[in-house]
Amino acid sequence: MTKKEITINDKTYPVIFNMKTILGFEEISGKSFFNEDFAMLRERIALVTAAVISADSKAELSIDNLIEADTLKQVQEILAAYTVVAEMATDFFKVPEVEPHPKEKEGEQGKN
Repeated sequence: MTKKEITINDKTYPVIFNMKTILGFEEISGKSFFNEDFAMLRERIALVTAAVISADSKAELSIDNLIEADTLKQVQEILAAYTVVAEMATDFFKVPEVEPHPKEKEGEQGKN
């Protein structure tokens, strides 16, 4: 499992993406992770919060902390944190490329 860090309000938090993150997002947002397009900021905040809580259940970051952002810098930090977590989600669900069967490789070479 990959652990990364995000910074919000000059404080660094660890984040991870796993099943706990998905379930945390669904609990916080009341929405299915798999039906979400994350177009709205509130869904992005919920995902970031879930990723932080998954990494550290005692983290002092909550939805309330994030929705109180009152500067452009704070909003940019939230968006940057979402980007980190979204990339981790992409890696989590990445389907490995399938290697062709050795006979298929031989067949392709013989066609040349």
